[in-house]
Amino acid sequence: MSSRLAFAWAGFLSLATAAAAQAPAPAQPDVDLKLFEKTEVDRSKDCSVVLWQANRDPEKDKFAYIFAETLTGQNQTRQPARIKVGSQVMTLTRVATGGKTTGYGLFPYQLYKLPTPDDFVILDLKLEPEMGESVDIDSGTMSVIMKGRQVFRAAVKGNAGCNTPAAPAPPPAKRSEAPAPQSNNDMAGMFQRYDVRPAQVPAALRTAAIKRFGCENAMLRGPVVGYQMSEESAIWQLSCGDYGQSKSAVFALVYLTDPAAQYTFLPFKYPKGVNRGLNEHVLMDARWDLRARIVTGIHTEGSGKDCGALERHRVTAEGAFELVELRLRVTCDGKAMGAENFPVVFKAK
Repeated sequence: MSSRLAFAWAGFLSLATAAAAQAPAPAQPDVDLKLFEKTEVDRSKDCSVVLWQANRDPEKDKFAYIFAETLTGQNQTRQPARIKVGSQVMTLTRVATGGKTTGYGLFPYQLYKLPTPDDFVILDLKLEPEMGESVDIDSGTMSVIMKGRQVFRAAVKGNAGCNTPAAPAPPPAKRSEAPAPQSNNDMAGMFQRYDVRPAQVPAALRTAAIKRFGCENAMLRGPVVGYQMSEESAIWQLSCGDYGQSKSAVFALVYLTDPAAQYTFLPFKYPKGVNRGLNEHVLMDARWDLRARIVTGIHTEGSGKDCGALERHRVTAEGAFELVELRLRVTCDGKAMGAENFPVVFKAK
């Protein structure tokens, strides 16, 4: 923070302290700060900055949001922010900032003026680095200072981002009067790659990936790739771990109307009796053949990457993975060998 901003922010804090000390705390009523109902915070249009109470989950809880601010137009023009005191929605105007922005004009320190004289809201936020089209607020405090009331402080989390509608499903392939027998590739026209903005990925899905598979939080907040299955469903590929030259991913079948409540992590099955050596939901260095709907993963070990596994899985019409090829070399003998040349353990007929 520059010396000028530091001086200004010190002034903001002094103002807050003075306002809080003007009258004895025991005689002051609390600020009746309320949470917005989910329907009162519409993020389906434009861009927005939202804060929610730290112990709430906006994907699951009906009441979670505590602060909402809309950014409109290509220049992301800031509209008055909103909080709710009692039954009244009050608008805020941002009057000062401090620290370094990471996107969307969002700063670690922000001062807002309420319409009533000498009333302010102070935001003290810990911002995550900007990842694609989104900035997450990892933690922070929102302080509401209103004359004649005790200072109200709330622990918050949040997010800044723009709405991205789900990728439209491609039109169904035209069929001739006498269609040929159906094969696994007949549905390839419905299987298209698209980018999923981090703001679209529910926090619950990220949390589940961390708890179940040990995925790294920083990796999960990176780019997410979607593969459209139908108008309602898609497979999302989420980065899980970074091991230098190799990276792991997990895959979830999500229902786009409500991905927070309806998602399933997809396993990669091996033949009975064959040890995979990895969690069955994790794939290393995934590479796609979209036309064939096949993903290839390569997991090598040894100093010369002379052992490990190459596996290929096809996406079924139901949105699952079925093994089509497995090459495995369990002996690490220092003899360099490309994974494509590992011995074949399984190959679909």
